Amino acid sequence: MQNAFPQSTDATPATGPRIMVVEDNPDALYLAAEILRAIGYTVDTAASGELALRQLHAQPCDILFTDVSLPGMSGIELARTAIAHYPALRIIFATGYGAALTRGLGFAATTLRKPYDLEQLQAALAS
Repeated sequence: MQNAFPQSTDATPATGPRIMVVEDNPDALYLAAEILRAIGYTVDTAASGELALRQLHAQPCDILFTDVSLPGMSGIELARTAIAHYPALRIIFATGYGAALTRGLGFAATTLRKPYDLEQLQAALAS
């Protein structure tokens, strides 16, 4: 059965910063991308860390917003690899496990606990 939500989408032109959303849950990916577009971000999406890296190399972004638990390459591995290539990249993690997994990584990151609301997302983006 084919998935009703896109696994990867190219962004449409927007005026805001470019953000890459990486989430393996298609519903969560779709919702986060639509919310971010609605508040003015240029959004690229990927359903895996490996796909996100390929897309980042083709089109760098300003912010990486990734789930921590991804199949294959974890969100933490993705962030570490992306930061090595793009040191100015801002990292926001989303996780249902709390911030303990994302402490002491050796790079700056913001962590949102799932489920998060629009206000929490906007605060993370502003920090």
